[in-house]
Amino acid sequence: MRVLLLLSTVAIGLLTPRDAILAQQVHGLRLADLTWQQAATVLRPETVVVIPLGAGSKEHGPHLRLSNDAIVSDYLTRRVLDASDVVVAPSLAYHYYPAFVDYPGSTTLSLETARAISVEAALSLARFGPRRFYVINTGVSTTRALEPAARVLASQGILLGFTDLAGRLDRLSAPLRQEEGGTHADEIETSMMLYIDPGSVDMRRAVKEYTPSPGPLLLTRRPGAPGTFSASGVWGDPTLATREKGKVIVEGLVTGILEDIEAIRRATPPAPMPATTTVPPPTPTPTPVNRQTTRPQSCTPGDERTIRGFGDAFALHWNNGDATNLSLLWSVDGDVVHPDGLTERGRETIRANRAALFIRQEYRGSKHPLMLGNIRCVTADVAVVDGKWELRGVSDANGKPLPTFEGLLTLVVGRGPTGWAIEAYRYTQKPAAAPMPTWLKRPGYPGRSNH
Repeated sequence: MRVLLLLSTVAIGLLTPRDAILAQQVHGLRLADLTWQQAATVLRPETVVVIPLGAGSKEHGPHLRLSNDAIVSDYLTRRVLDASDVVVAPSLAYHYYPAFVDYPGSTTLSLETARAISVEAALSLARFGPRRFYVINTGVSTTRALEPAARVLASQGILLGFTDLAGRLDRLSAPLRQEEGGTHADEIETSMMLYIDPGSVDMRRAVKEYTPSPGPLLLTRRPGAPGTFSASGVWGDPTLATREKGKVIVEGLVTGILEDIEAIRRATPPAPMPATTTVPPPTPTPTPVNRQTTRPQSCTPGDERTIRGFGDAFALHWNNGDATNLSLLWSVDGDVVHPDGLTERGRETIRANRAALFIRQEYRGSKHPLMLGNIRCVTADVAVVDGKWELRGVSDANGKPLPTFEGLLTLVVGRGPTGWAIEAYRYTQKPAAAPMPTWLKRPGYPGRSNH
C-alpha cells in the first residue's frame, strides 16, 4: 500500500492517536503532480486510473457559470482523492454536449471525436500497465460517447467504467424533487451547487423555465427553431433549490462513485480480442461442472438498492414526460414485450415511442408507478425482479377519465460498463372495466410488418 503523507516520528508523536491513524491512511494521487519516474511506480496493472470529465464551458442559465460542470468534476475528484487509492489523470474539459450549442460560450465535440478522445486518453496510460479506468462523468449526453469507448477499450483488454449521472441523480433526488420537470440548471443541479460552491450561484437571477421535451433534449433560445425553447437556458425550476437538498444528493453521489470505483478495482478486465483471425483450436471435451462450488457470487445489498431504485426513477421520468431519461433506464439493446406479444427492441425505439405517447391527450398527466418486490440476483451481474405496475390518470379520446390499469411485471436487469440497466421488461394486465387507449400504431417493432 502507498503511504502518501510522510511524517517524521517526532511529528507523529505530537498527534493524538486518532490523528496519527488518519495521517497514515492511503489517499489518491494526481498524476500531474508526479515526475515520470514516480509515475512509473504507480501505473501498475492493478491501479485504478480516474479520469475527471466536466465541461469547461457550457451554459447553465443566468444563475450558474459556464464552468459549472468543471466545478462539480473538480469537487468530486477531490472527494475521491481523499477517500480512495487511485491515480487521477488530467481532466477532460471538452466532450459531447450537443444540446446547448445555441448559447454563447457553450462548447461541444462531435460524437466521434468525443469517443476517440475518451479511448485515446485511456490507451495512452494503459501502455504503462493500468487496465482499469473510471470516468467521473458529470454529463448526460456524454454517455453516448463513453458507452462505445468502453466497448472499444474492452476489445483491447481494458476495463472502462463511468458514472451513470442521470440514473444516480434520478434515484437520489426522487424524494426531494418539487419541480414539475426538467434536468438542466434546474432545482437539482442548482441545489448541488449551493452545497458544493455557493459562491458560484446567483439565486437572484434564477428563473423557472420548463416545457416538456418531445424527444432528446435540444435547447434553443430562438423561438420557432427546432428543439425546446428556453430563453434563459434553464430547463426546470431552480428557484426551488436549497443547500439541504444539495447535500443529500451530492453525498449520495460521492458514495455511489466510490462504490463504482471499488467495483472496478475488484473486476477482472476483459480478455483482449485477437489482432488477427486464426484457426481455432479443437474444442476440448467438456468437463462436468460442480454448480454448487462454481455458482457466481450474488450481487451486494448496494446493488439491490440500486436495482430497487429503478421503480422510483421510472415513475419520476414518466410523471415528467421525460422520454429520454426514461429510455436510459434500459440498456442499448434492452426491450419491452407487451401482453399482446409485440416487442419494442432497443433504447432508441423505447424513447421514440414514449416521446410520441407523452404528447397524446389521453396520457397527459398520467402516473405510472412501479412497485418492485422480490429481487433475485442470478449472478453478480444479472438479476430478476418481480413487481406490480399501475397506470393512473389516463383518459379516453373524448377526455373522459378511465379507471386505473394494473398488473404484474418482471424485469431482467444486468450490470454493464455504465452500471445496471434493464435488459428485458415483461408485464401482464389484469382485466379492466374499460380498454386501455391505443397509444400508437407501434412504429419500430422489429419482426412485425407495419405496412
